[in-house]
Amino acid sequence: MASKHQVTIITQDNESLSFECRPDEDVITAAVRQDIYLMSSCREGGCATCKGLCTEGDYILGKCSSQALPYEEEEAGEVLLCRCYPTTDIEVEVPYVYERISFSPEGLAFDAEVIELSNISINVVKFQLRRTGDDKTVKFDSGQFFDLEIPGTDITRSYSPANIANKEGDLEFLIRIVDGGKFSTYLKESVSVGQRLSVRGPSGVFGLKENGFTPRYFVAGGTGLAPILSMVRRMKEWEEPQKCIIYFGVNTETEIFYLNELDQLAAEMPTLKLRNCVWKYSDDWQYEKGSVVDILRRDLQETGAKPDLYLCGPPGMVDATFSVCAEIGIPKERIYLEKFLPSGS
Repeated sequence: MASKHQVTIITQDNESLSFECRPDEDVITAAVRQDIYLMSSCREGGCATCKGLCTEGDYILGKCSSQALPYEEEEAGEVLLCRCYPTTDIEVEVPYVYERISFSPEGLAFDAEVIELSNISINVVKFQLRRTGDDKTVKFDSGQFFDLEIPGTDITRSYSPANIANKEGDLEFLIRIVDGGKFSTYLKESVSVGQRLSVRGPSGVFGLKENGFTPRYFVAGGTGLAPILSMVRRMKEWEEPQKCIIYFGVNTETEIFYLNELDQLAAEMPTLKLRNCVWKYSDDWQYEKGSVVDILRRDLQETGAKPDLYLCGPPGMVDATFSVCAEIGIPKERIYLEKFLPSGS
């Protein structure tokens, strides 16, 4: 039998841990076998949650989505740990701190009760949960996501809350309804107020970065507004001073949602401006007319601003925003993102 290899994980705060990996195991599977729960979600090479940078050693990389791991990142040594099979001892740097690693599956999971399901646009619903039990506190960094399990199944889908961490146990999700989608079908046909479901998390490394007083521009496509809204709400809660703009884009006016919530937030935050964008608009549309990327390009060109950018939306929107930033001269190191990728990519 081929020898086992040692995997050393180095976290953002320079902590480390090591474990063995069998020849037929990917790194995430090997860690779970030893009760080590690194950041991961789909475990199918499609979501990029388990991305890291291999700085030492050799490995074989299994099939994965080019959206989750673009060619240039793969060439630079970045890996998806759920698709990484070590052939020697390896060291991997991960973009999160040590405390985000769990050593018990129970430490990541809890039950929650459905308290609201309401339509907020032609294709988006607000799905409100509240943690059950004596300790209702939900802890997460704004921008992270949770895995929600359809009751009576082992099917999960990942969604980011639009609210911030709280002691009341509330989780506010904005979910796009997709024809034929398993979670969408559950929401349309089976869910009921009072029903309980299992929640696992938080996971993910998308979130606010400290860069002094540099302005923050947030670009959201559709329900990508959820983690963006959570981050801006956190800025309000912490009274952070950076000027910020939310660029919120949808295709048609019937798809827009949360305008009142955004207006209220802007009224309470002197540092916040809004750009509500519709691509295919009517003469009655009173806000920004055009794609969210076009409106962002206009503002960057007119002002010469060099902000930090936070992106969440479809890969096409994210890639187009990267192109605009390259035109303007904003380095990719100042761009933080979360792409929507198809389930089971």
